[in-house]
Amino acid sequence: MPFREIKGFDSETLRQMTQAFDAACVRLGLRADDPERDELAKVIVELAWRGERDPAMLFARAIEASENDFEL
Repeated sequence: MPFREIKGFDSETLRQMTQAFDAACVRLGLRADDPERDELAKVIVELAWRGERDPAMLFARAIEASENDFEL
């Protein structure tokens, strides 16, 4: 997910989102062509819009959402 293309976030937030996304993809064993990657990215974007900036929390909440069919 190219977070850099999302408007409304500063570069540090985009870096944190990318860090959480990449780590979650590794943890979940997602390949580049896995459709779950899009769902995971949507969760991270939603969490960031809600104000979460800590990469560790973004990661943890994204993993939790993946266990719940990507529901927050």
